[in-house]
This record gives sequence, C-alpha cells and structure tokens, in this order.
Amino acid sequence: MVFSPSDAERTARALVATDAVRIAGDTPFFYTSGWASPVYVDVHALLSDVAWRTDLMDAAARAVAPLVTQQGIGAVVGSESSGIAFAAWLADRLALPMLYLRKRPIGWGVQAQLQGRLPQAGANVLLVDDVTTDGRSKRAAAAALRQAGTQVTDALVLFDYAIYPHAATGAAAQQALQLHALASWPHLHAALIASGRLGAQQLRTLADFTASPTQWSLAHGGTGGAPVGGAA
Repeated sequence: MVFSPSDAERTARALVATDAVRIAGDTPFFYTSGWASPVYVDVHALLSDVAWRTDLMDAAARAVAPLVTQQGIGAVVGSESSGIAFAAWLADRLALPMLYLRKRPIGWGVQAQLQGRLPQAGANVLLVDDVTTDGRSKRAAAAALRQAGTQVTDALVLFDYAIYPHAATGAAAQQALQLHALASWPHLHAALIASGRLGAQQLRTLADFTASPTQWSLAHGGTGGAPVGGAA
C-alpha cells in the first residue's frame, strides 16, 4: 500500500534523479527471489544524497506516524543491510528505539539474529527495508522477528514493485504482514518516461515488462511466481 500519490511521485523522481534505477541491456537482472527483470532499483544511491534522503525520510516519518500510534509500535527494525540506515533515520524522527535484523543468526544468544534491545518483551515492531518484489524476504524477516520474541504486523519499504504475485507460503496466516511503501512501479515507470532519458528500445522493453512482468520474467529465464492472496 502506497501512503500518498504526492509522496510516491516525489520518491520516484528521487530514484531517477539519483541514478538509482538501472535498465538492463541484453542481459536481464535476476533478483534473489528468482524474477528476471529489465529494471534494477539500487536505493544505495539515496544514502549519499543528503537533500533527497532527508526529504524522503521526512515524508516516511510523517506517513508512518499514525500507524505507529494506531498499532502501538514500540521500535523500528532495519533489515541487513540496506534497511539499517533507513531504519535508523526513521527511528530518530519517530523517537523510537532502533534494532537491526541479521540475514542469518550469528550463532549464539536467544536473539542472535536480532541486534539491539527491545523496549519490552513482545514489543510490536516496524520492519524497515529498501525494496520488495513479491514479499518473500519480508515474510521471512517477519518470521525471524517473531521467533526472536517480537510482534510484527507491518513493514515499510521505500519502493515496492507491487506488480508481482506474492509467493505462496505454507503458513500464510501466521506470517500475515501489511506492506507499506513510499512508491511503486507505476510511479517509477512514469518518472522514467518523464525524465526523457530512455531510448526507444528501452521504452518498448519497459512497456512489455509493465504489461506482464510474469511473462517477461518467464521469457527471459526467470521465475513465474505463484499468485496467492494476502498483503505481503
């Protein structure tokens, strides 16, 4: 779910302006989730741009503040590695504790995968990361957080493609997660077109991709996913 059209358009412009969007040539990008795509969004570019990152993190804090109050969220957790910086900036603006979640446990301690101190046992936390495709990694992160003793019902990303079917899980009910984003693919696609930077072939490629991301992925050696209901 995108918070607001104006924030989404601004986020998309920021991604384009900071050269965070790469368009594939002859060889597609392959995400860790298995999807083949002509687009790769690298939000690390935002880390170095003080003006844009400040603007977007201010927008994220304004957008998520009502959710924090409504859900009783007591801490912000960043996913290793890209989510850590964004989670820290967001937690500072919200005056909340910040922790981070390792991709894998370090091998000792009951919270070996979750680094930092929760405000209380069973605290409700907000998961923060950079980008999501089909939600697979976010559900896995939520499962790890629950195993570490937290509650987690919501996740925030800067960019959600929001065009891929969500991958099935064997415990979807236990892994329910509401995904919130500052922007999605339709906003970024529009910003790329408006930038005037794309050639005719790139425009055709992105149009084909937008029309059917699943078919585009399958045609270029990627996964086709498995559509299921759910929010993340």
